[in-house]
Amino acid sequence: MARFSASLFGDYPLSDDYKYWREDKAFLADYKRLSPGNPYSEDRKWTLREYVRLSNRLEGDLAECGCYQGATAYFMAKASTHGTLCLFDSFAGISRPASNDVSSDAEVMGWAEGDLAAGEDTVRQTLAGFNAVEYYAGWIPTRFADVEERRFRVVHIDVDLYQPTRDSIEFFYPRLVDGGTIVMDDYGLMTCPGARQAADEFATSHGIDILELPTGQGIITRRYA
Repeated sequence: MARFSASLFGDYPLSDDYKYWREDKAFLADYKRLSPGNPYSEDRKWTLREYVRLSNRLEGDLAECGCYQGATAYFMAKASTHGTLCLFDSFAGISRPASNDVSSDAEVMGWAEGDLAAGEDTVRQTLAGFNAVEYYAGWIPTRFADVEERRFRVVHIDVDLYQPTRDSIEFFYPRLVDGGTIVMDDYGLMTCPGARQAADEFATSHGIDILELPTGQGIITRRYA
C-alpha cells in the first residue's frame, strides 16, 4: 500500500508496510483511546515506549517536561518496571514564543501563547491507574529544584520552544544515570525551530552528539563513565 501511494503522490515520505510494531494491537488500542483522531505521533510514542522498556535495566526515575493530556506519560508509566515518573507542566499551555521559535517558512504553522493547554485534572485522569507518578505544576524550570537530588534513566522533553527546551536539557543531562537518555519529541519538527536550536547549542557546548530519528525525535545518551 505504501509503494502504491508513493506512485500516486510522488516523493511523499511514506514508510514501508508490514512492520512488526504495527501488530501490537494493545499499543494501538491504547493510542487510539488516548489520542482519538490523531494519527501523527504513533511512531514517536512507540519509540519512546521502547526507550523506557530498555531502560528498565538501569536504576533511576523517569521524567517528562510537557505532558499535555498525559497520553505519552501513560505509555512511559505502563512500560516502566520501577522508579517514579515525574511530570513537569504549566498545565496552562505553552509560554509566549520568542522570535527564534518562529519558522522561516511562512507555510509552517506557528505557535501562540496558551496553545496545547490541558488541565492537571485531565492528566491525572489519564494516569489514574498508575501510583508511581508525581506532578510538578509550574513554568519550567521553576519546579526542577524539587528533584535536584534524584537521578533519571529516561527524560522526555516535549515543550516545543527554545527556552524551556534549553532549561530542561541543562537540568536533566547531568542527572542522567550512565546509559540514560533524553528523548526530545520535537527536535526534528519544522514547527519547533527553537527546540532544535536549544538542543544543538547544548550539544555543541558539551561535546556530545544528538541522534536524529526519522520520527522527528532527537536522542541524547549519557555516556558510560
